[in-house]
Amino acid sequence: MKRSFVDLRIEAMLAACARYGQRLPPFALWGEDDYRADPAAARRIAERGLGWNIVEFKAGAFATDGLSVFTLRMGDWRRLADGRGRLYAEKVLHAEDRQRTPHHYHVVKTEDVINRGGGRFVVELFKVDRGGAPLKERFRAVKDVEPGESLTLEPFVAHAFWAEGDAVLAGEVSLVNDDASDNYFLPPLAAPAPIEEDRPKRYVTVRDHSRFVALAG
Repeated sequence: MKRSFVDLRIEAMLAACARYGQRLPPFALWGEDDYRADPAAARRIAERGLGWNIVEFKAGAFATDGLSVFTLRMGDWRRLADGRGRLYAEKVLHAEDRQRTPHHYHVVKTEDVINRGGGRFVVELFKVDRGGAPLKERFRAVKDVEPGESLTLEPFVAHAFWAEGDAVLAGEVSLVNDDASDNYFLPPLAAPAPIEEDRPKRYVTVRDHSRFVALAG
């Protein structure tokens, strides 16, 4: 994936946010100099995994197997045991028409997905056991989530989703979680390839955080 392509997908999602009235925080537009200028904020953003993530689930197939994500807020999942603090998270998702996110499930996280605007947001779901195998008594369902509607997804419910009829801007409101350890894809995904730096970056993504936090420090 090239940096120029990453920037274009971010700009497409920004246009969708403007169209459907989804406001993002100022750091959505931050570049390298902004991260250097505010090291304390840069560290907080990185620690919580906030900001842009342009995801390609199959190499070279973003148009059909990809998703654009902006994480607005993420509490500290380590506080779940004592039940205190910000035990919630919120993301904005942008799926192009027919663009699919593959089946995955969570062990900890319960989430609501909300269609903020665009086409239908189609969710296919089924129950799995603790090893990720479909249960014999499983249900399998396909749900159409129309604009303004939402769907609750509980732990051990594997789900895939895609947009139909038009691109979809969706919201995700959930229990706080560790994205690095509580996303189980079926089958597991390969590690993402490095971003090819074919031009200077206009936007900073979660994959850039470690570098820019180091620069800010």
